[in-house]
Amino acid sequence: MSAVGFALAALLAGAVGCTSGSGDAGKKSDGATAGTKGAQPAVADRACANGTYTWTNIEKPTRLLGVSDVETLGKGGGTLKHKVRRLATVRIAVQAGSSAPAAKEILISLGKKTGVIDSDDDVSGFTDVGGKGPELNDGGAAPEGSGRFVQYAAVRVVEADFRYTCPGGRTTFGHAESWSVSIDGLLECDTGTGNATAREAARLSCGADSTAAKAA
Repeated sequence: MSAVGFALAALLAGAVGCTSGSGDAGKKSDGATAGTKGAQPAVADRACANGTYTWTNIEKPTRLLGVSDVETLGKGGGTLKHKVRRLATVRIAVQAGSSAPAAKEILISLGKKTGVIDSDDDVSGFTDVGGKGPELNDGGAAPEGSGRFVQYAAVRVVEADFRYTCPGGRTTFGHAESWSVSIDGLLECDTGTGNATAREAARLSCGADSTAAKAA
């Protein structure tokens, strides 16, 4: 397989974003903006029961977590030995007013809204409040072609603002974030790519003037 083939096979996803709402929440009100600033973690014992969630500003960006140093392989390729070094982490967290439910319940609602969670029994690590995202791989990719290779790790983040309305009308605003997909990528410095996350990794390891770092 050529270096291009390996680069394309490894690029699982590009940077993706979307915005969504439900009910009458097409626009985030000034109150929602104010409610998320300086908000405290949700406190379960002050929350009302049977409230209604309205999610807005849903985004699913791909975030680069780490890159390896460049490793050169000759004809026939080989196994890469450089490990991916961490550049960033992912937060699994909720910020909300005191009348919101517990953070885990809020994250379950976000997961169901975005399709990450199918049922309450399938919450996996999405609701692990305080978690830092996936572990980085230890390298070990084995391209068959020659070239200058970089391994990288990324993650698909899921975050959104929400409004939680109690049956009596009391409303609190907040923000929740977690992650859904772990990505292990491989690129070749002298091969172009249409993947924005791979280009970011190439700029950091191959250099800004490398072919892989430039927009296709």
